[in-house]
Amino acid sequence: MESPDPAADSSPPESGDGPPTPEPPDPPEGYREPVAFEYPAVWLSVGSLVLFVAAYLGFGRLMGALRADTALEFTVGPTGIGVVALLSVGTIVVHELVHGLVYRLLGYRVQYGLALNMGAAYAAAFGQFQTRWDNLRVGLTPLVAFTVVLTPLLAGPLVVALAAFLVLVVNTGGAIGDLYLSWRILRMPEGTLLYDIDARHSYVYYPEA
Repeated sequence: MESPDPAADSSPPESGDGPPTPEPPDPPEGYREPVAFEYPAVWLSVGSLVLFVAAYLGFGRLMGALRADTALEFTVGPTGIGVVALLSVGTIVVHELVHGLVYRLLGYRVQYGLALNMGAAYAAAFGQFQTRWDNLRVGLTPLVAFTVVLTPLLAGPLVVALAAFLVLVVNTGGAIGDLYLSWRILRMPEGTLLYDIDARHSYVYYPEA
């Protein structure tokens, strides 16, 4: 999804000395040659850290404002650390399942896995042309759904509030890739199509007109 200049070089990247780069399909009628899309891994890592800190501070202040407790003091022992780890992993799994559910509701076939090049889990519709608006729905639904459902729980019993707080922080910090993709999509012209070959190779097809 290499944005928004359709006149940019649209030839597939050179494979170099590594394995050959998979070729994207020919463009549909009325579309330009595909342009490779890449996530800026370093900047997304920095952005994820910033989002994580912002979510920690923001949801923490909100939880304090919603609760009657004058102070939130608690101790996390070995069991608590295990619970934190399980909740964190569970958040990532459910986040991707929500992506996949939206894909399925929109009529796509879904595959799940780990993208080691990005250090992230994924739910993807490989080998299928996807509209920009479908991608936007898929990308933003987990962030919106988790935030809407879990934020009211910050006012609940302490154990529930802390669990909701952790999930909100992990989910928000982990949504940096979704937010980046959504930002790029919103800058693309109407009618743009996206195509994922695999977890490492994605392309954008801009309309000719």
